Order: sequence, then structure tokens, then C-alpha cells
Amino acid sequence: MRIVIIGAGLGGLSFGACAARDGHEVVLIDRNAEPGGVMTLAREGGFSFEQGPLILTDLREDEPVGAFLASLGIHLETVRDDRGLSTPDFGLFPPEDYAGPDWRKKRLEELFPADRKGIRAYYRFYDALMELRFLSGQKKSLSNKLRTLRAYLAIKPYENMNCREFTEKLFSDERLRLVFNGILADFCADPEEVQCFTLPFVNTETAFDKRIPAEKDGMLYYPSYRYIVGGCQKLPEALCAYILGRGGQFLSQTVAQKVLVEDGKAVGVRLDDGRELAADLVVGCGAARDFFTGLVGEEHLDDAYRKILRDFRPMEAVFMLHLGVDYDPSVFQKQSLCYYYGSYDLRGAVEKLRSGVYHRGEDGYLIYFPDRHAPDFAPPGRHCVTIYTVCPDRLRDGDWESRKEEYADELIRLAEARLPGLSAHIVAKKIVTAEDYRRLTHMKKSSFGGTVPVWKQQNPPHLTPVKNLIFVGQQSENGGGVPIVLLGALEAYRQAGLADGGGRIL
Repeated sequence: MRIVIIGAGLGGLSFGACAARDGHEVVLIDRNAEPGGVMTLAREGGFSFEQGPLILTDLREDEPVGAFLASLGIHLETVRDDRGLSTPDFGLFPPEDYAGPDWRKKRLEELFPADRKGIRAYYRFYDALMELRFLSGQKKSLSNKLRTLRAYLAIKPYENMNCREFTEKLFSDERLRLVFNGILADFCADPEEVQCFTLPFVNTETAFDKRIPAEKDGMLYYPSYRYIVGGCQKLPEALCAYILGRGGQFLSQTVAQKVLVEDGKAVGVRLDDGRELAADLVVGCGAARDFFTGLVGEEHLDDAYRKILRDFRPMEAVFMLHLGVDYDPSVFQKQSLCYYYGSYDLRGAVEKLRSGVYHRGEDGYLIYFPDRHAPDFAPPGRHCVTIYTVCPDRLRDGDWESRKEEYADELIRLAEARLPGLSAHIVAKKIVTAEDYRRLTHMKKSSFGGTVPVWKQQNPPHLTPVKNLIFVGQQSENGGGVPIVLLGALEAYRQAGLADGGGRIL
């Protein structure tokens, strides 16, 4: 079967790797020179930078992503790391001497003694969801069924609550609510939009201290957070090399103009130079609305799919500042990655994003050191610093190109409170705005992380109303996030019925 994939981001590459493994002919099309989409590197003045702090889960070979890669013969070196968290009033950083897996719980009880009961209730909830996560991957047995029932009964009282309702029920102090809800700002999500079951999975304790064991009773139990040594771009590069090594093609700097549809079936792709590529199956990636309205044509969709395209909410953009420096900033920030929150009003912050108002970093920002796990990113004796914030795709007042230098200077000023002397040590600077990300990802609206995890929102399904047309990536039904996109592409491949060289008419 000949499969033409439009977009060589992680979703398209993962689908293509499955197809190449099973003997199908794979043709990848991408406008960019390199595969990977937002996982490609930014470069400036002899420095390289990742397009985001890609500390990832599921990379161990006994975890789903790592196991899939190993099945292809891809073995990426990874290193475990953690992240820090700072609010306007206090910080939560791993102690110098390891204080056990529940040190954050104890620290929060010290900081908020009036909310001790709620803190303990949260961690019982957390433990129950971690138990359910673990048991979902285990063999069925009477013992495991009983464990599952006990864990479910522990979370059942909260199952109809959103994150705001849940944290307000447990915590009287808004500062404590921010500890758990704050990460939702990364998804441009209002705590009222997200089911409370999300919180433990975006605040896994192993993310905040790499010394906390991921194993329990000799088995992998918790997610572990890891960087890919040498940079996250090694993942798409490896997948693309796998496809090419099995006879696939990568048509770089090539623009797909139209998905060819005949009698309700995708039969190929027309390129902007007029060439037509015949296909038994077409796979689309990227911005869902752009793909279906521009390349496919809404006339080929049914009412239900059109409604999904109309109603789902993509995330907003990021403003990213990459700096090459001639001193070691890790003297001041021990973690490779740290979130610095500036406001307790998450709902107000999200409303500003969606109305085109940029907070200039005052609501929060993140500092990341990519060369900690990719030393070749910086020349000898120098280091990389990335500072970024979530931001509107388009500004209500002005535009990104004319204001980017001003906004970069403001981020440097804010970050200098954490990294003293920063401005005096900058030797290279690269600013990446929402406009730049639109060009990189070929989206009319930049959506850096995929879709907002709105509770009960339906994202565009992999199987489309057009026969032999599949949709994958961060704006498909799986949502965003590197492991989620990769595993979602594997699920799309399964749904397409293509395993072992077979295939069916969808």
C-alpha cells in the first residue's frame, strides 16, 4: 500500500514508521528542510536551542514510547531530571539532601497548616489515580480487580468536579491552589475547563525530584521525566532515518496543495508545482481547520465532523527567547527547568491570552537550560538559556514583529532577578514569536501545544468522513504532548487496519 503523509512532525513520522515497518511504501511531504516540526532546533551565533523544554515521559524501554522505539531498533540515550516551581511568596525546590518521596507534601503542610486536612486528601486522591494508572497496564486478576475497585472508590467523590471546584473544596488558600493548578497555564486552560483527574498527571511527584523512585515493589509504577541526551530533535531524526532505511521517501521543502478526493475517497495529493502523487492512503497532520478547509475541502466532510472542527479549542502561542551566555547560570538555578509564577489569578491570565493581551511575563515565565543534557548546543565555556511565556497568537495592540525586542528586554529584566548578571553575559540572542511559529508549523493560528484539554471536548478524530484519509498530530483526537502525539499516531495506525502489511478500504 502506498501511503502519502502530509507533514513530517512527530505524528506523521510515527505513523510512517509503523507503515514502513510493516512493508508499506511511505512518502513524507514537508515544507521544511528538516523533519520534526516544532522539535527542530533553533540556531544562533554558534548555539543551538530546542523549541521548548521537552522533558518527556514514557521514554524508558519498559514504558510505551520507549518500547515502541526499541521495537524499531531505535535506542535514545536519556537522562532523568526534575523541575522547580516558584510562586510570588514561596518556592518548591528539591532539598539538597534527599528527604524522601513525600517531601513536597510535608513542605506544603508546613507552609499551609490551616489546609493540612485538604493536603492529605489531595495526596490520597493522587495515590489512588497513580494506582489506577498502574493497574490499567497489568494483567487482569481478582486481586487487581479488587485493587482497582478500592482506588476508584477513593476518587469517585470528585469525578464530576473541574480543577477549580476540586482545589477550592480542598484548599482555602489561593496560593496552595496555584501549586497544583498553575501548570494548566501551560495549556492555556482555565481551571474551570479541565477535569480534576488531570491534576495528578500534570503534577506527578517524580517530576519535581529525580531522586524519587519510579519503581514500586520492583516494578515501574510512576512516570519518570527524562531529557533526550543531545536534544529532542534526535527523536524525529531517528524516525525519519528508519523510514528512509526501509525505502521510504522524504520530500523536504515541498508543499502539498490539495488532497485529491474522488467519490468520497482520498486518492492522492497535488503539490504546489502541479505534480500529483497517487496514494492508497493519505495521512494529514498539523492545524486541523487549516488542513480540512484548505487541503481537503469541507464539502467532503459530514455535519458531525464539521461541528468538531468548529467547536474544538486549539491552544495559544508562546513567546520564546533563546540566549547564548558566557557564564554558568546553573549556579543560580539548580534545575534545568523552572516555572516562575507571577499571578494567582489563572482564570484572568487565560482570559487575557484569549483576548489578545500579552502579560509581558508578569503573570509568569519559565527558564530552561537545554545544554545541561545537550552539551554540544553551546561552544566550550558557554551556555544556553531559554526563557519563554505563553502568549496570544495575535496581539490586540500592535504586532509581534514590531514589539518583539521590547518584549525580549522585559523578559531578560524579569529573569535577571533569578539569574543575576544575565544581561551583561549575553553573547547571542534569538527571539521566536507566534508569527515565527506560524511559519514553522504552517498554521494560520499558532497553537504551540496542540489543543486545550477542555473536559468532554471532542477533538478531530483520526478516522475522517473521507475514505482512506487519516488525521494525526497534536490537533487530532489524542491532543498534544510528545508522548501523547506519538502514541496517538500508533492508535490511528491501528484504527486504519494496516498492521503486518495488510490494509482495508476505510
